[in-house]
Amino acid sequence: MAELTIILDPTTGGLLIEEPALSYPAVRAELDDLLGPRQSVACAAPPTVLTLPSATAAEAAAGPCVRLAGYWHDSVIEGPGRRSVAKLQGCPIRCQGCLTPDSWDPTGGFLVPVSRLADTLLDSAHERDGVTILGGEPFAQPQGLLALVRALRARGAAHILCYSGYTLEALQRRAIREPVVGAVLDEIDVLIDGPFVAALADGGGPWVGSRNQRVIPNPGSTVWLNLRNCR
Repeated sequence: MAELTIILDPTTGGLLIEEPALSYPAVRAELDDLLGPRQSVACAAPPTVLTLPSATAAEAAAGPCVRLAGYWHDSVIEGPGRRSVAKLQGCPIRCQGCLTPDSWDPTGGFLVPVSRLADTLLDSAHERDGVTILGGEPFAQPQGLLALVRALRARGAAHILCYSGYTLEALQRRAIREPVVGAVLDEIDVLIDGPFVAALADGGGPWVGSRNQRVIPNPGSTVWLNLRNCR
C-alpha cells in the first residue's frame, strides 16, 4: 500500500492527508470514520487563488514587475512551517503530467509590480514562517524573481524558498552566462529543484512532487562559488 502522509497544522489544528493513499476506498472510509467529513484541497494551490491588480503603464515603466498567476497565504505544504506563496506565470519546461498546466502560458496571469506583490505576501494580517515562490517556472523570469527576493528581504522576510523545474546543476551552468540566476541562488534559503516526473510521484515526501526532486538548503554554497570562480 502507498505511504500515508499526515501533516498537522499547529495553528488551526487541521490535518492534511496527502494522496495517493486516499485512492484506497478502505483507507478513505476509515479516516472519514475517525476524523469526520473531509475537504479536498487542490495540489500546489488552495481552492481559491488570489490575484492582484495589473501594473499600470506608469508602474511597469517605474520598477520591476513579474507575471503572476496568483498568490495565497497559510500554506503548510510548500515548505517548512506556515507560508505565504507566490505562483509565477510561465513555464518552458512543461513537465508531462503537470497538475497546473494553466501556469505554462508566458502571456497569461497578471503583470504586477514587485513592490506590490512583496507587500501583499508579507501582509501582517497573516502569520507566516516564510515565503515560497513557485510556478510555472520562477527562473523563467530571473530579473523579476531576483527583484522579488530582494524586495522581500528588504521588508524583513526571514525565510525564502523557491521551486524550480531545473536542477541546481543546470541553474549553476546557466548562471555562468546569466549572473542574475546566480544572484537568486545566493539570496534564497532553500531551492527545491528538478522536473516533476509522474512515474516517481509516489512517496515523494514533504514539499516535493516526485522523488527525483531535492530540498537544497543554501543553494548559493561553496560548491556554487567554486564553479562561478572557474569562468
